Amino acid sequence: MASPPIEPASKLFIDSSVLIAAAISPRGSARDLIIAGLSGGLTLVLSALIFEETERNLAKKYPRALPMLEILRTAWEGTLVEPDPALIRRVGKVVALKDAPIVAGALTAQATWLVTYDRRHLLRQKDPIRTMFGITVATPDEVLAASR
Repeated sequence: MASPPIEPASKLFIDSSVLIAAAISPRGSARDLIIAGLSGGLTLVLSALIFEETERNLAKKYPRALPMLEILRTAWEGTLVEPDPALIRRVGKVVALKDAPIVAGALTAQATWLVTYDRRHLLRQKDPIRTMFGITVATPDEVLAASR
């Protein structure tokens, strides 16, 4: 099923897999998506958990990308959402508990999209997430195509 078009008022919640890719590579759809958000073309929303998870993974595998992560963190400073623990528990009944804070973050942000590269968990669960929570789960490529 094709992704719906992105409406101008749509909010997109960004998963750590996208933030990692954007911090590592100066090219590609993850970086293009982040640039579109920073320039005001798309409304991107993140949580502190996303930055913590991204920092932890970059420190282990790509420490040279940590300065770029700090630049991105500064850009979103003061605008991060934090999901309620009760909401995380409720979402955890539908998706894996480790992914529940991500979906709950998207719900807290009132996002209509959750952007991720996590094929193993989130993309595999895109139908139940859309049915139960009204959030479209997609890759950066899909989001950029839908925003044109």
